[in-house]
Amino acid sequence: MEDLLKPDVGVLLLTVCNFLLLVFLLKKFAWGPIIGALEKRENQIESDKQTAANARQSAEELKKELDERLAQISNEAAQKMAAAVKAGEAQKEQLLAQAKEQTERMLQQAKAQIEAEKNQALADVRGEIAQLSLLAAARVMQRQVKEDTADQIVAQVLEEVKRK
Repeated sequence: MEDLLKPDVGVLLLTVCNFLLLVFLLKKFAWGPIIGALEKRENQIESDKQTAANARQSAEELKKELDERLAQISNEAAQKMAAAVKAGEAQKEQLLAQAKEQTERMLQQAKAQIEAEKNQALADVRGEIAQLSLLAAARVMQRQVKEDTADQIVAQVLEEVKRK
């Protein structure tokens, strides 16, 4: 058992040679591709970061353009609404003016018709008064009565006129 605890120089030399051979083979065949893959991955990550930054900048520019366009559309909509309100007000004023004009015309026609009917009624009343006056004068003449009787006849005629 003591042999197991003592280091063997041959085995030690062989282990060191194997280790150095392994390091040489790893350096020649594995480290290059591993380091290349790591560098490639690092470059890819950097490229992705740059692409993401460009995409973010494009998105911000697009958002800015869309905000400007939205503001422009809002302004256009407000202008169109104002124009529509103004046109509506103008149409309302025009309709009110037409209605007022028509009302005035109808009022003038009604006044003219009332005036004509009034004149006709006055003419009818005057004619009737004239007839009654003539009738009263004829009665007065037929009776040849005193003045008191004439006053009574005139009063009767006036009463008849009032009743009609």
